[in-house]
Amino acid sequence: MRRALAMALAWALLWAPLAASARVVTDEMGRTVRVPERPQRLIGLTPSLTELLFALGLGDKIVGATTWADYPEAARRLPRVGAYVAPNLERIVSLAPDLVLANREGNPPWSVNKLAALGIPVYVTVPSDPGRLPAGLERLGDICGAPVAGRRLAQKMRAQFAEVARRLQGAPPRPTLLVIGSRPLVAVGPNNMNHRLLELAGGRNVAASTSQRWPRLNLEYVIAAKPQVIIISTMDRGQDLERELAYWRGLPGVGDRPGVRVEWVSSDLIDRPGPRLGQGLEDLARAIHPERFGPPAGARP
Repeated sequence: MRRALAMALAWALLWAPLAASARVVTDEMGRTVRVPERPQRLIGLTPSLTELLFALGLGDKIVGATTWADYPEAARRLPRVGAYVAPNLERIVSLAPDLVLANREGNPPWSVNKLAALGIPVYVTVPSDPGRLPAGLERLGDICGAPVAGRRLAQKMRAQFAEVARRLQGAPPRPTLLVIGSRPLVAVGPNNMNHRLLELAGGRNVAASTSQRWPRLNLEYVIAAKPQVIIISTMDRGQDLERELAYWRGLPGVGDRPGVRVEWVSSDLIDRPGPRLGQGLEDLARAIHPERFGPPAGARP
């Protein structure tokens, strides 16, 4: 950490000439942050924040990304700063960012506090409500020096949300289980972004009665809950995904019940609160209420 402090001092000397043009903003945690008028060295501490910076047209200003930042393709070539749950602070400081974007739901408080103590501006987002995300995108566009692109992304997402709401008008909520892990069985519970997204998509979360945001469930619970739709949202791809779908579709008392559908929705689209969340909402709504949407081009069987 001594080395990190030395790097922070060097960073402070670089920051000093820019301080006069800096401005004070309030992040989504209510923290006061002093940021450059037009940041030149950016780091997003989650894959979704890195993706957002690219979508804002700021790819040439990104100096680092977390381990699983893989979209767009250019994100894979960025220097790594560790996992979002345990970012490497020394590595971050060595890259001399003039603005770091963080996520309250993914980044531990200690990482934000230590970076701020080292004098690095950290703007924290709170993506707990999908309905507020467009305004957040617009705000980040302004803070990062790309206000026009931020407004464009926000308008697109608002239009996507509105179109899903229009198609679902009058549709009764359908009992749905959103699975994020099978062994052990982990589902989306209440009080998180995915739960709210599921409701916007016309689902009734059968795991909402649990007290945990990401509950581990047994099969007896699932059988008693009688979901009409089971959404598999994991990082599995290819043969692993096909085996996962086959497992759930053949599960006695669950996927093999008459009228029950087992569908897949990309975790990248519905777990990452970034510019593709509008598409994720549409995919989720189509999986729950296909009669309101019809199958997308190239849909899985």
